[in-house]
Amino acid sequence: SSNAAMGGSDSPDTIRAMTIPLFFDYWGVLLNADKADGQQMIINWVFTDTGEQYALNLENSALTYRPNRLAAAADATLTLARTTLDEINLSPSPEQAFAAAIGAGQIQVTGNVQKIAALFAMLDTFTTRFNIIEP
Repeated sequence: SSNAAMGGSDSPDTIRAMTIPLFFDYWGVLLNADKADGQQMIINWVFTDTGEQYALNLENSALTYRPNRLAAAADATLTLARTTLDEINLSPSPEQAFAAAIGAGQIQVTGNVQKIAALFAMLDTFTTRFNIIEP
């Protein structure tokens, strides 16, 4: 719709329309290279509602992913609905929303949950809602 374009790239319609690969690419753009420097992790993502599976790899300050194949040596595996991921990304604080979703049982985690928190801490928060003229 025409008003979705005016909402910017982080509008709810845009987030929900993103494929998972596009979504991980977006995270790759948000990744702060300085914070990610020297960090390494592999996180498996299993989406219960779409049947998709991905291995997300952080290495050399870059995020890459493999579809349809989970990594045997993953630091953590997340099992969740795609709709839960959308809700987290639309939250003003994705890190807190993520923790809340785990607490509520919407996300099952096996392995090292701290790795996921570390990944969120490396993502810069961009928003299209900012004041051009600072006071």
